[in-house]
Amino acid sequence: MANEFTFRIAGSYKPGDIPMERLGEYLVALGDLLGEKSAVHFDRLTESSTVVHAKIDTAALPKVEKRVRSVAAGEGSKGARNAYNRLDDMLRADNATGSLIGGDGNVIRVDFQGRDRPAELTYGPIKQMGTLDGEVVRVEGRDATVHVGIVDGTATYSLEAPEAMGRELASLFRIGTVRFHGEGSWLRHGDGRWELRRFKIDRIDSKLDRAPVRDVLEELRKIGSGGWATSRDPHSDLLAERNGGESEH
Repeated sequence: MANEFTFRIAGSYKPGDIPMERLGEYLVALGDLLGEKSAVHFDRLTESSTVVHAKIDTAALPKVEKRVRSVAAGEGSKGARNAYNRLDDMLRADNATGSLIGGDGNVIRVDFQGRDRPAELTYGPIKQMGTLDGEVVRVEGRDATVHVGIVDGTATYSLEAPEAMGRELASLFRIGTVRFHGEGSWLRHGDGRWELRRFKIDRIDSKLDRAPVRDVLEELRKIGSGGWATSRDPHSDLLAERNGGESEH
């Protein structure tokens, strides 16, 4: 049918044994890939692996076909690409492969490698001296190593420190942002993500200058250096000095 796209899950489930919750997850991701949500409708499941049939309203069909063609070409919007990746990840987790076929004469096809996708390469561990900023939310230790949990925004890290730092670290609990210097051991995943595996603290900066930029500029005005005391826009003046006298504006 010209107004239909079919999504095939091959190698794992059949319609009679796919859990309803899992089917729902596939349908949500498939709907995100096709787009035009008010014009895309679940039609039916058919045998021979698990085949989901989606009907597309005639008025929305050109937009849906264009969106799927873009994904098939490795392009498309961020939302469509994310939906493709979610479907591929689900197929991989279910030990399956998949395909999405549609268009007049089924000329549009998107393949999902799923279980056949090559494993992502991971590099490391890579050891490097560096710093981490965060608020101390956990300090514990039952041996010669103190384990420290810190939070930086939505990221959490688990660090290590020598026993001699235990009291100092305990005094930093929930006081605000602290800077930790030390050696980190990192993994770099194939998708570009960096994962911290271990961080050994050797020095701590607990007295960071947390003054707002506005307050710092006010202090510079009081000093009077560089004519900032009378400047209306000291930030721009500072940038101009750094750029050899040429303002960025």
